[in-house]
Amino acid sequence: MLNQTMPRTSTRGPAMQRPRPVAQPGSRSAGLTGSRSGPLREARTKPGVSFRILGPLEIVTPTGPLPLRGMNQRAILAFLLLHTNQVVATSDLMQILWPNGGAPATARKVLQNTISALRGVLARGAIPADVVSLVSQAPGYMLRMAPETLDLTRFRILADQGRNAMAAGQSESAARSLRAALDLWRGRAGQELAESGIDWPQLAVVDSARTAALEDYCDAELRNGRHHEVIGCLEAATAAEPSRERSCRLLMLALYRTGHQAEALRAYERLQQHLSQDFGVQPSREVRNLHQAIINQDPALLPPGCPDSRDIGFSSQSDPELDLLFALLALVQRQQRPHVVTLAGDTGGGQGWLLSELTSRLRQDGQVTVWHVRTGPDGAALGDDLRAALRRATPHRPLVAVAENLHHVGSAVPACVGEVIRAAGRTPLLMVLTARAEPESLWPGWNAAVPWSTTVMV
Repeated sequence: MLNQTMPRTSTRGPAMQRPRPVAQPGSRSAGLTGSRSGPLREARTKPGVSFRILGPLEIVTPTGPLPLRGMNQRAILAFLLLHTNQVVATSDLMQILWPNGGAPATARKVLQNTISALRGVLARGAIPADVVSLVSQAPGYMLRMAPETLDLTRFRILADQGRNAMAAGQSESAARSLRAALDLWRGRAGQELAESGIDWPQLAVVDSARTAALEDYCDAELRNGRHHEVIGCLEAATAAEPSRERSCRLLMLALYRTGHQAEALRAYERLQQHLSQDFGVQPSREVRNLHQAIINQDPALLPPGCPDSRDIGFSSQSDPELDLLFALLALVQRQQRPHVVTLAGDTGGGQGWLLSELTSRLRQDGQVTVWHVRTGPDGAALGDDLRAALRRATPHRPLVAVAENLHHVGSAVPACVGEVIRAAGRTPLLMVLTARAEPESLWPGWNAAVPWSTTVMV
């Protein structure tokens, strides 16, 4: 079972299971499998040659990468990869080598030598002609290639599979396919070309396709209830393209659903400012409507099972960790099931203030029972008090059980807490525990013995 990551927190539990985080440019993470049908199946079931343009340009064979020498080879190969199985005119390829004009009298010979050198690279890699071949065909050249050989083609196939799954209402399958598509990226498309000043519109289109797939992935994960997971990648997307409305809209929704109403409104203000300054326009009606719905705290923005920001004691203007505690309490009441929160950190790091503020507000509210639990070196008192707290909980009155300094109890913590949580069944119990930052093995949220648990670093 995987931990859900969020700023300063990590969460585990059956409803929080998810695929790995989005691979950012420059990372190398293995993709999750998408559909096992179509041309992609062969590429995923047997090793072979791989041409890679979603990042630095590479040709990889079972025996290792093939060397590309000089920018001419890289530029011509990249342009042909962007037009696989299409004839590219000699004049277009010459324009690639001399983009500002002024081609020398020997230009055609230089191009022919570059093509010959690329054919030599393919020959040294012992790449079968039925997999990849660079052929002359009037009025130029064509790079014939099996579709699964190019990472760009695999990306498009997986992204299409994800969008089709979304259209069919299969958001979990959509997220897996889109996740696998994004994992193929290792940087900007044709990264070394972009760094040398080449700005072909075809490369911009491919980079834009990645952003669109990232938005589709985040949309799918929002439908899956993984709101915390997508905030980081959406913040990066809006920082890179501050006028991109869909990224901002998804970020606003993710922030609101995680209890950060004020941050969601600030995201809208940033978008509005960029659109006004750069283009003299206002956000689209769809984004404006979302903005107003967030101001109104419209329950329609929340998927089933997500805590309403207007529920028990929640205040988006307060400390984010305190907001999270109230949001989890609302979740416990809404879903009628227990949850464990461990506040982990050094002494004086803020656990005491959070507990004091939480219990003070709950007592003032009067709708929740607060129960303080004893801790001891053998865990017996902890278990006895937790079971006593459980007997006092009712379906209509949530219970918050507080236990401090779990590091004094030792290794008995996970098993003891896990036993009580499993016995709780449908009881609306929120267990709030404090512990030192180390050892992590004592945190219930990092131990498989405890379901439905969250760890907050303070």
